[in-house]
Amino acid sequence: MEFKMKNSAVDLTDLAIGIMVLGIVVSIGATILIGVRDTNLTNTVGCNSTDTSNCDTDWQVADAAAQGLAEYGNWFDIIVIVGVAAVILSLIFMAFGRKDGQGSMSY
Repeated sequence: MEFKMKNSAVDLTDLAIGIMVLGIVVSIGATILIGVRDTNLTNTVGCNSTDTSNCDTDWQVADAAAQGLAEYGNWFDIIVIVGVAAVILSLIFMAFGRKDGQGSMSY
């Protein structure tokens, strides 16, 4: 009688840690960039929140980076949904096996 090892369940630790790290990086990074941007706004003569054409490069770079992180934050929900969908699909493929007949039902 030959014993076969069953496939183990999908480990969600990597997905959970990745989502947490991305969330922390985005939130702390946005806070730091907004602080840098606002500091450079008050230090530059002729630069105000309504007319940013006179602002120096430091303010413009920090503003562009803060806007980029804000845009990434808008996509964060979709990234999480795709990650969960990938886990669900991998569980389905593990449960029903592959086309070449090497997979088997395991609970």
